Amino acid sequence: MNKKDAKAFTLAEVLITLGIIGVVSAMTLPTLIANYQKRETVNRLKQTYSILYQAVRMSETENGLLETWEIPNTSSYTANDCYSKGKAFFEQYLKPYMKIAKDCTVSECWAENLTRPNGATFNFSNLKTYNIVLANGTVVAFYPRETVVELYTDLNGKKGPNKVGIDWFDIVISNKSRNDIWGNFNKSGLYMLGQGNDRTTLTSGKYGCSKTATTSAGTYCGALIMHDGWKIEKDYPW
Repeated sequence: MNKKDAKAFTLAEVLITLGIIGVVSAMTLPTLIANYQKRETVNRLKQTYSILYQAVRMSETENGLLETWEIPNTSSYTANDCYSKGKAFFEQYLKPYMKIAKDCTVSECWAENLTRPNGATFNFSNLKTYNIVLANGTVVAFYPRETVVELYTDLNGKKGPNKVGIDWFDIVISNKSRNDIWGNFNKSGLYMLGQGNDRTTLTSGKYGCSKTATTSAGTYCGALIMHDGWKIEKDYPW
């Protein structure tokens, strides 16, 4: 039997092919990773919101409607009574209705610095909040403010990137309807801070989820994700 000539790739051809594959991978891999991280962020945020929302609803069956709840007033998140008042609120109204991994100090659970979409940083080392870790790993700090309890949430605790709108979000428990910085809603409940506002409001001004927003940029990012149908759109400041 006659053997036909065997054909194979030359070394140069193999190297060129591998080079092309490497270039394509370098171009597409960051996008694939970013898309995966965005999906994970939305899923974790939605899960955390659901845990807190269900706890509020279950508590209402035992403690009455939220508008009757007593929310203590703490002058600031650095006030000496912030911890005790936040803890008292949590233990009275929420603790029986949710699973937590532990409570923790600020230094144990929070990164020292937080970065906003506009590049500004916010120092967390001076917080005096009461803090818990949910069963899903999200850290929640309680900051009671008379008619709202502001909930600072970090989806993965001290792990990076520690950026507003990526792993850090702001949620509120309000005992009344509002049309102010906290949101625009017609009854008490648990809301993303800013929820109920139109998209222009959520992406601009002092609290907007935008790289060009001012002092407190990114505060409305959770509300923007919810407004967009639990999605991170192309103009989101990732």
